[in-house]
Amino acid sequence: MSLPTSSSSSSQEAEAQPEPPPKAKRRRGAALAVMISVVALLVSAAAGYFSWQAFGLAAAHSSMSMPAAGTTTPAERPPEPEEYPVAYAKEPLRVQVGCSAVIFLDLDEPRADAQQQVADLRYDSRCGDEPPRLSLGAGAAGGSQRSNADVDAAGCLRAIRTSPLGPGSDVEVKKGTALCVQTADVPAVIALVEIIDVGGTGTAGLRATSWRVPD
Repeated sequence: MSLPTSSSSSSQEAEAQPEPPPKAKRRRGAALAVMISVVALLVSAAAGYFSWQAFGLAAAHSSMSMPAAGTTTPAERPPEPEEYPVAYAKEPLRVQVGCSAVIFLDLDEPRADAQQQVADLRYDSRCGDEPPRLSLGAGAAGGSQRSNADVDAAGCLRAIRTSPLGPGSDVEVKKGTALCVQTADVPAVIALVEIIDVGGTGTAGLRATSWRVPD
């Protein structure tokens, strides 16, 4: 009887080796699942970190661009013209009226004893020792009292804007007092009216200089 060869014996031994038990397969599968979960967790954490960084940068940019609470952006004014052409200079205006009388002045021409509807100044004479008063007329867009006549057109406009004569206000007629007046005509005129002397009842000497306001 012949003996089997060594190669036949090796093949039979290989076929006879048992497969890995199911428990080992489960352990390998569980380890792989854990590794996948860890990788997914790391990716998720990285994405969250970069999202947080982007949010922080956006919030910082927003806080820098927004004005602080309680502050307002000043409104822009149109630039003032570089020069105002002179319409007339140091034009004398003589007022002579009786006790408790009224006369109107137009500063666009200029003219004393003008029509009330177009007048820029109203002169009220008083009786006795009470001094006469000057107030804005229907033709004036605004005005401001000055302590002297040392002012130009730009200074008059600034005074009218920052310290205007309110409704019903008037100014005592006395030597040295000055008034800045802006007329409502188109084009507008800026007039500086200076009181140079005050005489008897209802008498006063005024002097006016006017500038045209460019369009």
